[in-house]
Amino acid sequence: MTSRSDIIDGNQASGRKYGLIYTRKCGWVDLGHANPDGAKRLWRNILNQKSGENDKTEFYNIKYKQMMGNKSIKVGIQKEYNIKKNINMDEKKSVALSIFLDVSHAFESMQSEWPFSWATNSGYSAEDLISNLIGFYRAINPNVPYLKICQPVSKEIALQIWDRYGAVGTNKNRTLTPFLYPIPPAQGGPMCGILPPALNTIKPATLGILFKEAS
Repeated sequence: MTSRSDIIDGNQASGRKYGLIYTRKCGWVDLGHANPDGAKRLWRNILNQKSGENDKTEFYNIKYKQMMGNKSIKVGIQKEYNIKKNINMDEKKSVALSIFLDVSHAFESMQSEWPFSWATNSGYSAEDLISNLIGFYRAINPNVPYLKICQPVSKEIALQIWDRYGAVGTNKNRTLTPFLYPIPPAQGGPMCGILPPALNTIKPATLGILFKEAS
């Protein structure tokens, strides 16, 4: 669960895998969720189409999971999908995003239910899905400075926003529309913002045409 003590200066976020920053364009960003490593594994699996020489099936199979916990105990969501073979690169990106978001929603829903909701209010926390999306784009296009594009602010301003508008866990966001707050903090807000164009270049594929859940 993200707390006030996790807040860091957004201008020092580059290369960090943990911490909470506030940005002018993307709202709150959790650097743990924005870590591209999980999405990289999904992307590698999609690119690595596996089929035998005599395999006449139309689809190939992958699994994708999102987990939480420590070295001893981990819980999470794992789902299995069949992806159509020999689709083009843009279609693979669309399928990857759709699968990534599907598992992300399932993971956040799990956190929102008992017994997890008894211990934490992090399910669909304001920063979760937006941060996940940033992590996905960082995996697909690693040379694009997505955090910089979101325009991070100083730790001082981020703390003022937290103190004025409350913990991120109390503000639930089930969409990819960022919650933005006035800078400096003032009356009003949050406002529903629009993500930077760089985070809207891939459209999720429709379930059933290019991919489907494995039965």
